[in-house]
Amino acid sequence: MTPETLIRDGARALGQTLEPARLHLLARYCELVIKWNRVANLTGARRATDFARKFVVDALAVRPHVEGAQVVDLGSGAGLPGMVLAIVMPDTHFHLVEPRARRARFLEQARIELGLSNVAVHCVRIEDWQPAVPIDAIICQAVGSLAFMLEATAHLHGRRARILALKGLAPDAELAELGPAAEACDTIRLEVPGWAARHLVCIDCARLPAPA
Repeated sequence: MTPETLIRDGARALGQTLEPARLHLLARYCELVIKWNRVANLTGARRATDFARKFVVDALAVRPHVEGAQVVDLGSGAGLPGMVLAIVMPDTHFHLVEPRARRARFLEQARIELGLSNVAVHCVRIEDWQPAVPIDAIICQAVGSLAFMLEATAHLHGRRARILALKGLAPDAELAELGPAAEACDTIRLEVPGWAARHLVCIDCARLPAPA
């Protein structure tokens, strides 16, 4: 099977229908990841089909929960999930924040080759990134515990912002560590083909307790 077919079938399993042009761009993105993998160490996947099956479909599972015009993907790495979401949500502007120079160069090259005018790449640490516009959604994947994530993104917590943290197993211990801030969190189980357990923790910044 081709990456395009695998992504199409995975999207359908998630209840999503993708336009042929978007499927084509996603397949090209998979090929770019594998092409750059030796240089930038982007993924453990060896083939574009493996990357499409596991990681692109997983990123698509976040799509129904992303709202707003300005979205940041923190620690974007290979572009997961931000680059994938930018391809299928062309009317939303995505900021991909990646501190590692080689990975940021890959993201910039992919942005150019895929013609994604709704993507901006920022090679900077999460704590040091200062957006020029208010952010509506903050996506975090594999950047640490929920407590660390809240601390690292504190400067981005506008009243309208929502944080979307991707996790494997339900992060009960991490939620307990948050104390009163856990009241602002909702945990959603994602049914993702090929994954035994996937959860999304949605944090409403307007509900977070005021800093002490």
